[in-house]
Amino acid sequence: MVRGYNRIVAAEQTKVPMSEELAQELNTSLSPIYIGVDCSSRAIHITCVDAEERIVGRAKWASKHDDFDERFRQIGLGFEAFVKSLTTKPTVAVESAIFIQNPKSTIEIATVVAAVRLGCALNEVTCIPVDNRHWKKIVIGRGNLNKQGITEYTVAKWGDILPEQDWRDAACIALWIKRR
Repeated sequence: MVRGYNRIVAAEQTKVPMSEELAQELNTSLSPIYIGVDCSSRAIHITCVDAEERIVGRAKWASKHDDFDERFRQIGLGFEAFVKSLTTKPTVAVESAIFIQNPKSTIEIATVVAAVRLGCALNEVTCIPVDNRHWKKIVIGRGNLNKQGITEYTVAKWGDILPEQDWRDAACIALWIKRR
């Protein structure tokens, strides 16, 4: 059961007050925590699971700024501040950038993925990149599964508690790193 962590952090804020509560909860957990990360050029979504594969939290750092460099700065620094606030060291997996037809979008997503990896590295948190076809194959059984299939899997496992596709992907990525 999700314990009320529908955290959406406005990246325009200089502090990340909404993610502080999630960090405090994770810091008091006696169970190992596994964090799945899904990135876009506009947001970083995380979903956290414990050793029993229960969802224990989720957060999002987003920006609607038109300029990618400013969005990157906002969401990257927000995520890094969250990781820095963790006193326990979770294991993190981030979905590798996917190759899409628009080269600019591919580069932007890869840059956000790099920010996640760097934010973890700066805070001595293990962060492993994973290809989307790999986590889908290992967790769900089909490497080419579409969004609807992922939604069906996550609803069957946890109920309809993940309101965005990116959180559903992040939850499955967390399962991949937990089961690895």
